[in-house]
Formats: sequence, C-alpha cells, structure tokens
Amino acid sequence: MEDQVVQAVKELLYEVREMRQEMEAFKQEIRQEMQSFKQEIRQEMQSFKQEIRQEMESFKQEMRQEMESFKQEMRQEMETFKQEIREEIRELHVRIGKLETKVDKLHDKFELHAQKQWQTEADVYRLKKLIGIE
Repeated sequence: MEDQVVQAVKELLYEVREMRQEMEAFKQEIRQEMQSFKQEIRQEMQSFKQEIRQEMESFKQEMRQEMESFKQEMRQEMETFKQEIREEIRELHVRIGKLETKVDKLHDKFELHAQKQWQTEADVYRLKKLIGIE
C-alpha cells in the first residue's frame, strides 16, 4: 500500500511539474504577446504622431501662404488708396490754385473799383456784375 501511495504522490508531483511548466510556458506566451502588443501600439503611436506632424506642417504652410496672400492684397489696396489720395491732393492743389487766382482777380477788381465812387444803383449793379454777383 505504501508503494501505491508513493506512486500516487509521484504521479501528483509529476502532474504538478507539468502544470508548472505549462503555467510557465503560458506566462512566457502572455509576456511575448504583451511585448508584441506594446510594440504594435508604439508603432501605431509613432505613425499617428508622424501623420499629425505632417498635417500640422501642411496646415502651417497653408496659413503662411494665406497670410502672405492677405499681406499682398493689403499692400496693393494700400498702394491704390495712397495713389487715390495723392490724386485727390493734386486735384485740390489745382482747385486751390484756381481759387487763389480768382481771389487775386477779385481783389484787383475791388482795388480798381474802390478808387471810383459808386453813387447810383446802376453803379452798384455794374459792380455786382463785375464781381460775379447778380
């Protein structure tokens, strides 16, 4: 009977060793799968980061181009505006010159006519006509 008990204990020990080996093999397999999974995730993350970087760089380039285009438009509009203002200033100078000439002529007429005496309504009428008031 002792032999049978010893034999049963040996068999149990053998089975326990086998189970331990299986468990160790399972642990190794799980570790390898985890390592593989980690590696895949790392690669996917690197790929994702690279895609995001490329998209960001592309977006930056688009924004730079749009900003440059906007700057050019603004410069052109400012140049056009400056040109219009310069033209208006030139026109105003011409008008001012004409007005100054008219004022000078009127002043000269007043000087000439101031030396005369205006006594009648006909004289006043002629004076008004000379200076352009009717």
